[in-house]
Amino acid sequence: MKLLLLLALKLTLFFVHAERETSVPRKNFDAKKIEGEWYSIGLASDKREKIEENGSMRVFVEYIHVFKNSSLAFKLHTIVDGKCTEIHLVCDETQNDREYYVEYDGHNTFHVLDTDYDDYIIFHLKNVKDEETFQMMELYGRKSHLTSNIKKMFVDLCKKHGIVEENIFDLTEANRCLQARNG
Repeated sequence: MKLLLLLALKLTLFFVHAERETSVPRKNFDAKKIEGEWYSIGLASDKREKIEENGSMRVFVEYIHVFKNSSLAFKLHTIVDGKCTEIHLVCDETQNDREYYVEYDGHNTFHVLDTDYDDYIIFHLKNVKDEETFQMMELYGRKSHLTSNIKKMFVDLCKKHGIVEENIFDLTEANRCLQARNG
């Protein structure tokens, strides 16, 4: 029994180390590698109404394009009056590493919190509108579903940023406007 526990501990430490190895070091971030197709997997906010159904920040990613000047263009979808509607946003790089700015339902500054380029990316956003602020976190995947380990990591990061579990949504069973992609 002790041998099994020791083996389980070693495997756990191995996988935790391997998972950390896939995270991008802050100074080596390559924006061009996040270009391409993505799927919204998780969404969280300390202002729940912003990300609930009909919330202004409940958007679903389809594609990220990286311009030569390092600005990011997002092709997103949202549901308006029961229909999937396309949104295009261009986000400008700030002077801070991995940080971008965009006007959408207020002033938004967001940064890439973590990515492994091939599997997932996590964004942390701060919004200011009418002297009120809130934060939001998004988990995107290269595929329409991600492993439970990555989802758990997202939940843990959200909690570390002060977002309660009730405000963390797994979008994989929600209408993410998948039928509107490439259409």
